Amino acid sequence: MSRRITGLLAAACLVLAGCASTMDAQEARNAVPEFREPGMSVQAAKDAVLPGKSTKADVAAALGQGTVVKFDSGYEVWVYRAKNYKPAVDAPGTTEFIVLFSPSGVVSKTRIRPV
Repeated sequence: MSRRITGLLAAACLVLAGCASTMDAQEARNAVPEFREPGMSVQAAKDAVLPGKSTKADVAAALGQGTVVKFDSGYEVWVYRAKNYKPAVDAPGTTEFIVLFSPSGVVSKTRIRPV
């Protein structure tokens, strides 16, 4: 099951990366929404989303609506982008927060990914 979820998450990232590569830099920045609260950190978003417990409604209320990728299997990925996130190494840039939902609408897994 874990391999399947990881595979679905990787496929979603590839799909989104393929879409972003056809856009110019400004369009790519605007394609993935930021969090509902201006200035919300990726870590705060991760802390607000509980795998195995949080539902789509919970995540939408806490973070807003992300870019949605739906799979035939019923799984769904929501992607958010945070500007000015500084990982532990203090590298500047943009970071994506990815949430994987099971077919039942409950969070299965989250991931932070530097862009």
